Amino acid sequence: MVTRVEEPVDVSAIFQEGRVRPVAFRWRGRKYAVRRCLGSYRFPRGRYVEIYFSVMSEGPDVYELRFSTRDMGWTLVKVHCPG
Repeated sequence: MVTRVEEPVDVSAIFQEGRVRPVAFRWRGRKYAVRRCLGSYRFPRGRYVEIYFSVMSEGPDVYELRFSTRDMGWTLVKVHCPG
């Protein structure tokens, strides 16, 4: 089951050598450590870029995070729960 969330989240990330990698995020008061990144892609938005990450924390759920270079903000876009 896929749940569309579209909520801003706080993310701890590593910015290194022109790349960004999320390592943890806080959603609805709970902290999730990123255990595995399943993939990422970039989506151009005019002068800006949005970078999408599919990540796993503990458990089987997959979280889709979006980083926007427009405002340097993070959004939890979707949660994929096996069902």
